[in-house]
Amino acid sequence: MKRLLIILCLFFITPAGVFAAPEINLLPPSAYDRSAIYLNLAFFWIAIIVLIALIRVKLREIERIQAMDAREDDEKIPTIE
Repeated sequence: MKRLLIILCLFFITPAGVFAAPEINLLPPSAYDRSAIYLNLAFFWIAIIVLIALIRVKLREIERIQAMDAREDDEKIPTIE
């Protein structure tokens, strides 16, 4: 029983310590540089959200104009310019 316990400990515990990856710090050590990175990430995601919102608005406008065109062929369609 002791032999089985030793074998299991060597099998499960030893490789975890031997093959563990070294700790890598991806962010710079100074707080100023870290805050600059977070600020740039925030601006990036805000810009993506704004672009998606603008695309949705333009698509709704196109659908509205197409719906008006299907109903009223003879009249001039008002558009936003």
